[in-house]
Amino acid sequence: MASNARHTSDTSGSGAVRPPTGSASREGPLGGLAPFDQARVVFAAFDAKDVATLTSLVRDDVRIRLGNAEEAQGKPAFVEAVEAFVASVAAFHHHVLNVWRDGDTLIVQLEVRYTRHDGGEVTLPCCNVFRLDDGSLADYRVYMDISPVYE
Repeated sequence: MASNARHTSDTSGSGAVRPPTGSASREGPLGGLAPFDQARVVFAAFDAKDVATLTSLVRDDVRIRLGNAEEAQGKPAFVEAVEAFVASVAAFHHHVLNVWRDGDTLIVQLEVRYTRHDGGEVTLPCCNVFRLDDGSLADYRVYMDISPVYE
């Protein structure tokens, strides 16, 4: 799946990742992008631990569920859930394998390489399901068994 989308990085050294510019102005930050590119924008921000950019991609009333954690709703709850998760590991890298779209739903098959705080690494299979509304994430669901990361 080739991509012509342009992603920009902050050159200040902060590692911030921004969604590409030039998306349709009537849609949110992911509007106008192909499904694979939508996934790449989300996971580039996640891999950079750029919670501000992730937050800019979601609706105010977003719902999020990371694995078997409780579902949270709203941007403040989204930020709290994502910040807690990114702090729980030293690093991670999402490798997108497949992306499917059905209406407003994006299904992403991936492998995620986690680096623990003790330096150990583990790679796990994962499936994320996103529901988009006007180019923004309205629902963010992660389906995986993450327990090996914390063993």
